[in-house]
Amino acid sequence: MIFLPSAILLLIINFEWGLRKVYAGNTVCTSNHSDWYTSVIGETPCTTYERLRQICNSAYQVGTLTRNTPPDHCDDQVQDCCCNSISFALSMLCLACQDNTADGFDAGVGAYQQYLLKDGNNTCGPRKDRNFTTTIQNAVCNSDIKIEDQLYNLFWVDGQWCVTRTPTPDFD
Repeated sequence: MIFLPSAILLLIINFEWGLRKVYAGNTVCTSNHSDWYTSVIGETPCTTYERLRQICNSAYQVGTLTRNTPPDHCDDQVQDCCCNSISFALSMLCLACQDNTADGFDAGVGAYQQYLLKDGNNTCGPRKDRNFTTTIQNAVCNSDIKIEDQLYNLFWVDGQWCVTRTPTPDFD
């Protein structure tokens, strides 16, 4: 039997724990607005958004998103994971997931461009619309992050976002 000094054992435990990804942001839906997404993808849009952003910034956590669109900004040091329309779409879906009072969110013209501002003045880059860079797409696949196919084509050139939840008919 090998006895390790407690300091070495603690170091090994901390190293092992540090290798695990921890998703601890605000990723739980408070409404049923995103149930369709969760049933197709297997996780909330907030979880997908957080995992995508963590490819470039392992410390990124989804906070409580603001109803004043855009709900978040692409302000990471390495911006390839968020400087794209897919990430913006996920942030809007995450907002609908977190908000229990709205039937949908419309982001006005220019909301996407505001999302891309990293410091209030400069736009992130390189910007990709309707796709990821090859490096990020490979990382998404290698991390087993599922992206809803429709998000690759969902894009309004003027930067708006329009999605309204359609109420489910009650047949009772």
